[in-house]
Amino acid sequence: MNKFDEKFFSKYVSSWTKINEVVHKHIIVIIDKIILTYFFGAILPSFLYYYSDSIKSFIPFFVLEIFIIWVFIKWIYDIFDWYNDVWILTDNEVIDLEWSLFSSDSVFVKYDWIEGLQLIETWFIDTILNKWDIVINKLGWWWQFLLEWANNPFKNIEKIDKICNEIRKNRKEKHGFWEQNFETVLKALSGVVEEYLWKSWYKKDDSEEKKALIKEVKKKWGVIDLTK
Repeated sequence: MNKFDEKFFSKYVSSWTKINEVVHKHIIVIIDKIILTYFFGAILPSFLYYYSDSIKSFIPFFVLEIFIIWVFIKWIYDIFDWYNDVWILTDNEVIDLEWSLFSSDSVFVKYDWIEGLQLIETWFIDTILNKWDIVINKLGWWWQFLLEWANNPFKNIEKIDKICNEIRKNRKEKHGFWEQNFETVLKALSGVVEEYLWKSWYKKDDSEEKKALIKEVKKKWGVIDLTK
């Protein structure tokens, strides 16, 4: 990840959160739009205008200028839209950023919520261009998070998987520590309770009432006195 990406997208995360990677769509996405927009929006209309007297007589020149300016503004907007339509990989979550001119939409996916990762090849040339669709399957939910035509898909999905495994490992070690300590405390408490119950329930009782009760029981038919 370059420093410009880190500085530019830091406004979308908290100050104490570290950005590990910014996953962009492949540059072929914007190049395709630029070429189409530039050709059909600027070159072709300009060519037809300058070489057609009928069009010149029908459409004033300033209209063509306004149209070309609008085409270039659209061109710049498409570049910004491509650059800001990303996944931001932090230490705690994946941020799915959807940018528009007047607003932006961020969806936060905790690594704990990720059930599985998927790569989709939509075209045979995807492997050559190194662009695949990356899909995050969310744990316990039916919907998915999709980044189409992701750049360096294998590298980025490996990073996501590595962070997920580290978080699960740390959580397992932490929970294992507490489970072990909990079992120790539970055993100690069970010993204390057992000792208390033994003293409370089985302590020697030499009261007169008990002696009288034992004599009455011994007098009954069929009772054998084993204390003799």
